[in-house]
Amino acid sequence: MPKLPRSTRGWILNRRPAPTLSPDDVTLTDLALPELQDGQVLIRNTHMAVLPSMLGLMRADTLDQRLGVHGPHNPHSAYMPYTLGDPMTGPALGEVLASRDDTLQPGDTVRHMLGWREHATAPANTVEHIQPKGLPPALFLGALGLNGLTAYAGLLQEGGLRTGDVVFVSAAGGSVGSLAGQIARLKGAARVIGSAGTSGKCDRLKAELGFDTAINYTAGDLTKQLHQTAPDGIDVYFDNVGGDHLHAAIECMRPHGRIVLCGMLSQYLSGGEGGLPVNASAAIGKSLRLTGFQVFEHLEGVPGFAEEMPMWIANHQITCPQTAFDGIDRAHEAFQALFHGHTTGQTLVRI
Repeated sequence: MPKLPRSTRGWILNRRPAPTLSPDDVTLTDLALPELQDGQVLIRNTHMAVLPSMLGLMRADTLDQRLGVHGPHNPHSAYMPYTLGDPMTGPALGEVLASRDDTLQPGDTVRHMLGWREHATAPANTVEHIQPKGLPPALFLGALGLNGLTAYAGLLQEGGLRTGDVVFVSAAGGSVGSLAGQIARLKGAARVIGSAGTSGKCDRLKAELGFDTAINYTAGDLTKQLHQTAPDGIDVYFDNVGGDHLHAAIECMRPHGRIVLCGMLSQYLSGGEGGLPVNASAAIGKSLRLTGFQVFEHLEGVPGFAEEMPMWIANHQITCPQTAFDGIDRAHEAFQALFHGHTTGQTLVRI
């Protein structure tokens, strides 16, 4: 057996980001790897994902109290707030180097939640054995992972998507939004509209991801643009942003429309300031349904996802855009790029 590492490199949280992200918030440092115990595996990480929600975990003492993301009244979230001085965590993919559990063997590919580091020691019952079956393994952190499940369950189960619906997706160039728009098209939406922050991203939504049209939210009044592109109204809004996007969607929703509240990027960036838009009362007059949604309540399985998503990918019916950074040293750079609009699709770090 090759000599196993006794230490690794990983990122720890030094301070809560306020008001904006800074390189001083985190440090890449050496971490001890404990001796492997019965029932544990040692994993060499090959990929890790960075997600907008991780900013909420970094600001856990302020932002999450306002948004109600964590704490005693929300036992469902699988993400725990980051603790100052401790290694950060998140979805990762890796190869088992050593195992003291009969269910996993060296060389197995596994998915787990101990990202932000090069190696991890974990109980075998907390990692998932992945068999790619010819598909790129990194997809199991994106379209075949939480992002794909979020888009699929959010649209179909929470949003009640029906054939002929007009669908609006905010942050449509992101890891979840890019998939949600494509799923809506495949499931029979009459029109799929996305929003993005640059003209280049808007062009890509239409040319590569099959959106019917795309709105550059930096190019003028968002509500006016949405009215122009959906003059007859919207049936389903998949919300990753909140703020001005939620305001515009409420203005343009048809009676009995459905709004899926998946993310609040605008509040992550503002430190949690603000709340429901001033036109929220219009949801009463229009009999709208606003549903808060988190994917962790759907981990036991969503009918159709395990069959349809791999089939769509294999048949090239779904495109899975990724922005990859190489090396654990660039993990925080990748995280910052996510919030500056420099990434498209799933943001990954190859380790």
